[in-house]
Amino acid sequence: MKPIKILVCAMTVYVSGCGSSLIHAQSSFDEFKRRASEQFEQYRAEKHKEFADYRARVNREYEEYMRRAWREYEAAPAIPVQPSPEPPLPEVAPPDTEPDDSPLPFANVTPVPAPAPEPVPLLPDEGNDRQPDMTPGMAFGFYGSTCRVAFDDELRFALRSTDENSVADAWRKLSGPESVALVKSCVALRDSLHLSDWGYLRLVEKMSDTAFGIKSDESVLMQMFVLAQSGYKVRIGRGGKRLIMLVPSDEIIYNHTYISIDGAKYYVADRDAASGSVQVFDRKFPNEQVFSLRMGREPLLAYEAAPTRRFKSKFTPEIDLDLAVNKNLVDFYNDYPLSNHWDLYAGASLSEAVKSRLYPVLRASIDGRSQRGAVNVLLHFVQTAFEYMTDGDQFGIERPLFADESFFYPYNDCEDRAILFSVLVRDLTGLDVVLLHYPGHLAAAVGFDEPVSGNYFEIDGKRYTVCDPTYINADVGMAMPQFKSTGAEIIRL
Repeated sequence: MKPIKILVCAMTVYVSGCGSSLIHAQSSFDEFKRRASEQFEQYRAEKHKEFADYRARVNREYEEYMRRAWREYEAAPAIPVQPSPEPPLPEVAPPDTEPDDSPLPFANVTPVPAPAPEPVPLLPDEGNDRQPDMTPGMAFGFYGSTCRVAFDDELRFALRSTDENSVADAWRKLSGPESVALVKSCVALRDSLHLSDWGYLRLVEKMSDTAFGIKSDESVLMQMFVLAQSGYKVRIGRGGKRLIMLVPSDEIIYNHTYISIDGAKYYVADRDAASGSVQVFDRKFPNEQVFSLRMGREPLLAYEAAPTRRFKSKFTPEIDLDLAVNKNLVDFYNDYPLSNHWDLYAGASLSEAVKSRLYPVLRASIDGRSQRGAVNVLLHFVQTAFEYMTDGDQFGIERPLFADESFFYPYNDCEDRAILFSVLVRDLTGLDVVLLHYPGHLAAAVGFDEPVSGNYFEIDGKRYTVCDPTYINADVGMAMPQFKSTGAEIIRL
């Protein structure tokens, strides 16, 4: 038994020794974690201080320039939307007409616009991925959605006047550390709601109006501050002793007065603001980015069903459905600036609410067909499921519709149909589509991957066959006779 006792004793000593080693190892690991955590917190504190110092310096320098006399400019009148000479009724193709296989002339090709760079907000890097502390906070409404931002009472102010020193004093107050959480929460809302640059401007406007009163000078200055800190290029001006915000854009924006600064148009954000002589603080803010009207994604707004409407294709009986769009999205689009960039509207696509109801019906109808057959189904749907009326008769002005809006308003016209058709074809067939702009008319052409006869354009070695959603009853490849000899402007999407 002695060998067993010796072995047991040895094992006891060994286990005891191992336990001691394990305890020591655990203690060493805990110490390592503690030191690593301390080093990380120290590093983060240093980075936070570096950012705070940089942010304070940038805003202090901006404030100092703000105290200098602002330059005087003369506001130019708003660019009116040019009426389009559209026919009062759409043209109808003669029955039994066959498309003739012939090339058509074009004047020029507008390339796909390059995506705008993402604005870089003046926020600490370590905090960009963190949700801001929302206490204290402020709630406000945004197209049916209730939004909330971090809003400290230290951010509230009242302007003594709108002179340079009063505005600069308010900028100094807003530049305190309390505004970091506000800007961070606004940027987080922009991203979570999938807002475009202009949509974000509207969000900041609603927030500022809630805090300081609709169209108050304090609201205008708060908007300018938050947008500048968010990485956007904005300017503030004074016209008739009231503050106004100026927003540059690479796209033409109709019905907004503007000021030309160094060859660029700065549009007055408030269409009701006074025109005439305007004093502008036109100092650049670091890393500022020009606003874009383009929408890469659908804004995620609270859903409120608009009145249900019925849509039925006269060529394809199985395409017969009731559909209701999101009224909040329609209101959002109604406030969107009018532009002459058709690709802007076509690039916005359709909302998921419409797609979920419409696309299963359309897919069931085009499934198993050739590319030409599938596109013909979509073409005839757009030709016959909607009532036609010119914008002048329906709205009193020229007003392109986003695709969702064609399912809300009782009528649409040629550009609205071409925009909707281009969305349907790209989404449901994956084929390339270009828009065809003629004087007073907008149509489309599709780049098929299989031989298709009809009127076509040869663009960079690829054939695009004409599809006109306003040429009623016309098949793929049939152009309106009056446009066959007119050079179209080709707009890539």
